[in-house]
Amino acid sequence: MAHTRTWNAALEAIPPNTQAASQGAERIRDFKLDFRERFELDHIMDETNDDGYHKTVTLEEQGSNPGNLADKGILFTKEVSSRAELFYIDDAGNFFRLTNVGKANVLNTINLWTKGQSITEVQVTYASTIAPDASLSNTFWVDLTGNIILDQPTNPNSGQVLNIMFKQDATGSRTLTFGVTLYGNAGNDWALSTDANAIDLLTLYYDGDASRWRAMSLSKDIDNAL
Repeated sequence: MAHTRTWNAALEAIPPNTQAASQGAERIRDFKLDFRERFELDHIMDETNDDGYHKTVTLEEQGSNPGNLADKGILFTKEVSSRAELFYIDDAGNFFRLTNVGKANVLNTINLWTKGQSITEVQVTYASTIAPDASLSNTFWVDLTGNIILDQPTNPNSGQVLNIMFKQDATGSRTLTFGVTLYGNAGNDWALSTDANAIDLLTLYYDGDASRWRAMSLSKDIDNAL
């Protein structure tokens, strides 16, 4: 956005003390316009009670790390491999990189979680052939009302693990067949439990190097008290 006037020492020197007082109103209006042009880049200016709130926070790239300040934290951006990345410096001078090639940097470091982690289970609507969307979850279930073919889950990530529960209905004996795009040990027993209302859990692993989903295990009849 081009500003009406460049804000510099010359602008700040206006009006000079020698200027007629009658020109003061014009200078005040000029100042309001100059201020608004800059302020509304990142702030709301829509003549409501929201005026002054941030609508965005735009950080210009810094050429080097700023120095730390006592009792203050500093958030800034710096160019890394032609990309603006986000950084933080705390008051002790500890330096943290928060983003890395479009992702939160926590995804690119070794992390020690101090609380349990979980993901929402997603139900797959029964159809004669299913292909769960692996971008939605790592845990799925399907209520069987007929025989089913499991085709290759879509949108995988290399190294991703999926767990899929197959729940028999009151009739039972619903069968599972793997689509041609799934791989595993053909010598394993991949047949589902046949009892009515039985629940089995299938675990898949996505081998990104080979671009294949591999069937790892099938835990059978897991709905029994121990």
